[in-house]
Amino acid sequence: MKKLVISVIAMAAAMGMSATAAHAEWYAGASYTNYDFDNAEVGGVTGRLGYKFHPNFAVEAEGTAGVDDDDNAELDHAAGIYGVGILPVSSNFDVFGRVGYQEVEIDGSGPVADISDDGVGYGVGANYRFANGLGLRGEYTRLDGDVEADTFSLGGVVNF
Repeated sequence: MKKLVISVIAMAAAMGMSATAAHAEWYAGASYTNYDFDNAEVGGVTGRLGYKFHPNFAVEAEGTAGVDDDDNAELDHAAGIYGVGILPVSSNFDVFGRVGYQEVEIDGSGPVADISDDGVGYGVGANYRFANGLGLRGEYTRLDGDVEADTFSLGGVVNF
């Protein structure tokens, strides 16, 4: 499954290289992401870089460093790569769905064991763009691996 997801994302990125410059747009963002596992809830600061090669399609990579720990767990890091389908609702607002590959590492103690897992990540979200390429992004992503988690993220985005 991991190879299939990576292949689909790579194929979408390759198709994007042939897109016209009128549609190409880079974006970057920073957000706070909350990870809700069965036995632990941790949070981190997420950095994201994406390339929108068509009004309806993008690829993005993200990395998260832990900053908010549970009594028995600490987020070491998380990283992922996603293909993104975008539905523009207005000139400043769009909704999106994304699917990709995600890995996460949690240092556990007490009743929570260490977690080192990878798998498919999928979710939905929305972007609202203010003036001058600045915006707000919120999203929900489900991580499916040997260990499952729900993540919620809210942060800023810059389009350039």
